[in-house]
Amino acid sequence: MSVVAVGSVRSCGASTLALGLAATWPSSRRLVLVEADPAGGTLAGASGWPPEPSLVSLAAAARHGGSPEMVFDHCQALPGGAAVVVAPASAEQSRATLAMAERLLGRLGELDADVVVDCGRLDPGSPALAVVAGADRLVVAVRPRLADLHTAATWLEARPLAQVPVALVAVGDGPYPDAEIAEALGVEVAARLAWDPAAAEALVSVPASARRLRMAPLTRAVRTLAEHLAAGATGEPVAGAASSSARVGARLGRRMHTPWRAEPAVASTNASASNGATQ
Repeated sequence: MSVVAVGSVRSCGASTLALGLAATWPSSRRLVLVEADPAGGTLAGASGWPPEPSLVSLAAAARHGGSPEMVFDHCQALPGGAAVVVAPASAEQSRATLAMAERLLGRLGELDADVVVDCGRLDPGSPALAVVAGADRLVVAVRPRLADLHTAATWLEARPLAQVPVALVAVGDGPYPDAEIAEALGVEVAARLAWDPAAAEALVSVPASARRLRMAPLTRAVRTLAEHLAAGATGEPVAGAASSSARVGARLGRRMHTPWRAEPAVASTNASASNGATQ
């Protein structure tokens, strides 16, 4: 069994990615999704679930010790059946709760289940970094646009917990293909997800196996990624890529001054995105 931490360097769909993985994880494997975003959870509010059981009730129970298996006593369930530990909506309460539950969350790898953890933005000092430290792999969502890739390169140069294998997931349209992103940043691009706010919103209320979601580009892509991760694939450095931080920064710097190609405004793959919808 494995722990997959999901995060982002800028806000660009990490929570949707974590939710999508949980909704499409192979049904033959037991899974739990944990909201550990210090900015606050979104699933309880989006689904209409009650505030508890939750990360708050889990943290309270964990004060007296106990096995990581107690996680399953504090779960709600996605429409497809995946277990979910939801975080409070308040950022202040989420950060306090994560601090209380830090020791237990660091033991998620002991569960007889796969675990996907939504760690939100991977800012320095984030309490979610304690979860990342115990993960088998880290999946980072990034938009394939120049500013976002530059930020990702800077983060990769200085990132903590360098022992945790990392892979990128490109979210939405952009002028740079996955192979060029991988070459420039020295990190595998494990998938590219369509920018599809309608499908992302439906994942909290409709099983991913339902026809309206099963054929959606977002669902198809995230299902393939879930199968890839469940099979134990890791984000090893790309062969021949610039793997040292200095070479990553230098290579991306050259790309900035000599762009991979002109970067005009790129039309969204989903019309609602142009109307201010977020994912």
